[in-house]
Amino acid sequence: MMGLAGMFAMVQVKDDSVKLDSTYKAVEMMKKAVDERIKNFVDSNNNSLAITYVIGDFIAREYPFEDVERYYNNLTPEVKASYPGQLLKEKMTSLRSINVGGIAPDIDLVAPDGKHVKLSSLRGKYVLLDFWASWCGPCLAEVPNVKAVYEQYKDKGFEIYGVSLDDKKDAWVNAIEKHDLPWIHVSSLKGWECPVAKIYNVTGIPKMYLLDKEGRIVAMDLRGEALKEKVASFFN
Repeated sequence: MMGLAGMFAMVQVKDDSVKLDSTYKAVEMMKKAVDERIKNFVDSNNNSLAITYVIGDFIAREYPFEDVERYYNNLTPEVKASYPGQLLKEKMTSLRSINVGGIAPDIDLVAPDGKHVKLSSLRGKYVLLDFWASWCGPCLAEVPNVKAVYEQYKDKGFEIYGVSLDDKKDAWVNAIEKHDLPWIHVSSLKGWECPVAKIYNVTGIPKMYLLDKEGRIVAMDLRGEALKEKVASFFN
């Protein structure tokens, strides 16, 4: 997987569409094979206390919540009743709140001007909660799409709440100014140690959540046209 990922990055830089397509297909095939082996391993060890840590520490980080929930439900009653089983159940409760259908946990972080801005202060608006950083290439690549959506709907009840995982204020503020990002920005300036990122189980960026007017998560990780179509559906 690491070797294929390296090849994928290399052909992307060289802009070789034929090799890029074939490498992408190889990565996808390998990923499906790995996913199937993981699934079989977890399912065949549903009576193991150790498997609760695999589910809570690995599956919860790398796979959708629906998978975590299915694996948990498949555990034996004895494992569910055990101490690690109870810890996993508690983790699932917190994970449920940061997945579609859950009320997004509130955030209270500092804006570039030093003022605190709460996520909950935006209730009554549709909100894109966007975890990003000035050093994140994929985040910056998505900026034109996000800006287009913001410009179209900002006066209709749509807002963006950007949480930066930068650890240097200058880099953060300079990126906001350079790329002309006119929405709400906050940060703990603690990088990956950002407490909010830990609450939201953010292990990669960009990480996006779409919230309705009540703060309920209605979609996650939409990009490009998918993001535009979903936001448009709120106002059409």
